[in-house]
Amino acid sequence: MKVSEKKTKITAATDGFDFLGWHFKVQSNGKFKSFPSVENFKNFREKVKKIVNNSNYGSKVKAEKLAPIVRGWRNYHKFCKMDGSRFSLYHMTHRAFKVFNKETYLNRYSSKKLIEKAFPKVPYSESKHVNVTGNKSPYDKDINYWSKRNSKLYDGHTSKALQRQNHSCAKCGLKFTSEERVHLHHIDGNHNNWKTKNLVAIHESCHDYIHMSKGN
Repeated sequence: MKVSEKKTKITAATDGFDFLGWHFKVQSNGKFKSFPSVENFKNFREKVKKIVNNSNYGSKVKAEKLAPIVRGWRNYHKFCKMDGSRFSLYHMTHRAFKVFNKETYLNRYSSKKLIEKAFPKVPYSESKHVNVTGNKSPYDKDINYWSKRNSKLYDGHTSKALQRQNHSCAKCGLKFTSEERVHLHHIDGNHNNWKTKNLVAIHESCHDYIHMSKGN
């Protein structure tokens, strides 16, 4: 591995540093904390803003497009310190509600329902990440162990689908490893259909392939 001098710096842990979208810092009391980095949160906010302000989409379409982005962001940071109004996304939801509520066929009640779909709640457990057992290594070729461990990083419908499928991809049949993210696929293409039989866990690349095939 060649370390890039431009992208590498030595800093005190008490000053904090960014890595892979997180900001890590050792506080004055000695406790280790992690948060979404400023840059990561900014990029996420821009994605949401772009969809909310897009005049080509109606509110229902906006809610459908926002949901996977918001859910994915929250899942990615589920082991960070996520309390406080900033990461509750209050300002984003308030802005989206005002935009949704301007549509003539929507009222405050229906707009609120769409906001709940667009900004799904994802539980977080600060520093409750899954520790590696003993001297296990990603290079020890124990696919079963690493597949099951990585599956614990997911929750809700994705976690249940992984358990039903014995931690194997519903498309290609291969075990899941840390090399590729797990996606939850709606078999009938309806993202509002959350029935168990309509949900399967597949590799990100398999998910892309399915949708490319449908597009053709």
